[in-house]
This record gives sequence, structure tokens and C-alpha cells, in this order.
Amino acid sequence: MAIDRTTLTLLTSVLSSTTVRKLFTTIANSRIAEKSLLKQANPEPDQALDALKEADLIGSGSDGEKYYVTAKGLKVARELEQIPLG
Repeated sequence: MAIDRTTLTLLTSVLSSTTVRKLFTTIANSRIAEKSLLKQANPEPDQALDALKEADLIGSGSDGEKYYVTAKGLKVARELEQIPLG
């Protein structure tokens, strides 16, 4: 299933940063990630996490300490290697 042009544009803008991509792939690979784990990839992950949440690639638990990959995020994670970024 191909990603439509609008989604591709959104994803390339959101995932163009290597830090954001690293956070996203960390969450996607584990399906659920603790914020403390994400701080190892980026000491101040809040802005990147907000961008990923706004793009509907991840969601957060009610306490804001756990992040999970959404259905859209799983699709993107599977196709991420095919997206020409940068």
C-alpha cells in the first residue's frame, strides 16, 4: 500500500530530522516506549514527541510517560526505508 502525496509531504517534513526519526523508530520498534528510554536518544524529547503526536504517528498514555505507535505510525514504520528524506 503506497503512501499518498499529502501524507508523504507531511511525513517528510516531520521525519526530516534525524533526532525525530530516531525517536520515532525507537517507539515503533518497541511499540510502547517509556519516556526515560526516549531521553537517552534526546535529552529534551518533548518538541519532537509533540510533532510526532500531531502527525498521528504516536500517541501517549494518560500520564505522559509512555508513548505508543499508532496504526498510521506502524504503516509509516514499515515504509520508512522507501521514503526519500533529506
